[in-house]
Formats: sequence, structure tokens, C-alpha cells
Amino acid sequence: MRVMNTLTQNIIDNLTQLLKDPGHDTLQSLSVCAPVLIDELQQIKNNALDRRDIIPLVQSVLDEWLKQHPQPEGAIQDLQVALQNLGRPGANPGELGGKHA
Repeated sequence: MRVMNTLTQNIIDNLTQLLKDPGHDTLQSLSVCAPVLIDELQQIKNNALDRRDIIPLVQSVLDEWLKQHPQPEGAIQDLQVALQNLGRPGANPGELGGKHA
């Protein structure tokens, strides 16, 4: 699963492009944009959510919801498997559901 805002994606793309062919122009570009880049990276870090923190939160919300809205056992197991798969790096949304989805 990958969730990124446009700013984050642009910063990563631009840095990657700059660093692919490092040279005098790269250093000059980085020295000019460094203050803004540092500020933006700090904002991204401060606003980022760690996937390891999100999955337990989603699990607790799901558990509470399931208490209030009983589901067939197979559906509950599929939901739990989907949630576990969601926590895997590179999980494909198409792989998340089970056979009861």
C-alpha cells in the first residue's frame, strides 16, 4: 500500500532525478533549494504516519465494529487476512480480499 501526497511524490521524483547524474549543476541546484527542501522534508516527517502504528488502530476499530455488527465467521477471517495483508510492504489491493469478499 502506498499513500503519498503530491508534494512528497514530487520531492522524491525531483531528488531522484537530480541525484541520477550528480555533478556541479546538481550541487548548485541542491545548495539553492536546500532550505526549502529541508523544511518540506521536516513537514513530511512530522505529518507522516507509520504503517506499523496504523494497522493496530484499524484492527481495534474493526474489532469494535464487528462486535456491533456480527458477520459470518468466514467473512471475519477474510477481513482479518485482508488487514494483515494490508500491513505488508508492496501489498496489492487486489490481493487483500478473501474468498468471501
